[in-house]
Amino acid sequence: APRLWFNHLKSKLLRHGFTQSTHDPCLFYSKTIMLVIWVDDLVLCSRDEDALSTLIALLREDSDLTDEGELTKFLGIQVDRDIEGKTFTLTQPGLTDRVIDALGLTEGNPKWTPTTAESLGSDEHGAAFTNEWNYRSVIGMLLYLSNNSRPDIAFAVHQCARFSHNPKLSHGLAVKAIGRYLLRTKDKGLIMQPSGDLAIDCYVDADFAGLWRQEDDQNPLCVKSRTGYLITIGGCPLTWTSKLQTEIALSTMEAEYIALSQSMRELLPLRALVKEMAHALQFNKSFEIRTYSKIFEDNNGALILASMPRMTPRSKHIAVKYHFFRTHVEKGNIRILKISSEDQKADIFTKGLGRQIFETVRKLLMGW
Repeated sequence: APRLWFNHLKSKLLRHGFTQSTHDPCLFYSKTIMLVIWVDDLVLCSRDEDALSTLIALLREDSDLTDEGELTKFLGIQVDRDIEGKTFTLTQPGLTDRVIDALGLTEGNPKWTPTTAESLGSDEHGAAFTNEWNYRSVIGMLLYLSNNSRPDIAFAVHQCARFSHNPKLSHGLAVKAIGRYLLRTKDKGLIMQPSGDLAIDCYVDADFAGLWRQEDDQNPLCVKSRTGYLITIGGCPLTWTSKLQTEIALSTMEAEYIALSQSMRELLPLRALVKEMAHALQFNKSFEIRTYSKIFEDNNGALILASMPRMTPRSKHIAVKYHFFRTHVEKGNIRILKISSEDQKADIFTKGLGRQIFETVRKLLMGW
């Protein structure tokens, strides 16, 4: 049914002069309107109110359409603007309360951070999970929350999500720690303040063999590293990731380089999408469009390997990842720059941080 509905809507839009994006099949645009589809929820953007009214009337011809007015809530995400319309805040108060209620923490003790400094292991011989709440259900809610408005809990949630198939008591306590952090910050969200341009930048970090001594030393997982990156557009967080690397890195430099390569797989298609939209809707008349992306990396070894056209005995075995984005660096589309660890926004996605450092990075990332 969702596919039939999408094909029906797609054919109607194409007949009336819309073009389907070549980079995102759920994005359509005309000369004046941009339209995003999520099953049967649509967001329309335009600088021409008359064009919007005409499109809404067209959609109503054979569909039971409800006009929700200004974009204040979409897919459970609340969007609040300041009076001048220069700052946007994304929150999910309903989902946050559901998580807290599900964990039975309404009257609980709040925490300052969502996780401890130590990584969370499998705890194979630990006590069984016996709580009354549904582990997988809570993890599902937390994943949706962390992926949309709360990047500050992304690392903690991903750690716990790894054990949804066989949670232990320690994993349940880790989930409750996230809930206690949300209890303290449940009225908070992601504050976006656009810089006024369409620059697409990326912050990349990695934690080398972060599960060492937390997993069985005969388990390959114990030496896997974690990738964390943040992609911004106009200075606003757009997408972020915290996940274990699929291969085993042999050094910190290699772990950082693998993370850099992983981030490029998302950044390069995103650059192409924005370029397509900028051309179609003539964004250049309203925004300054930078022709290159800045990639912020805090590891000197990875920085040199990504910027210098050479192979070394310690890096030749990762040739595919090396060549994958080298051409974009050589053309000038990508510029990889050094950043201090104190200013590395992606640091919050790779490891548990102490309160002081966590709050410093959170301020850079979330705006509060």
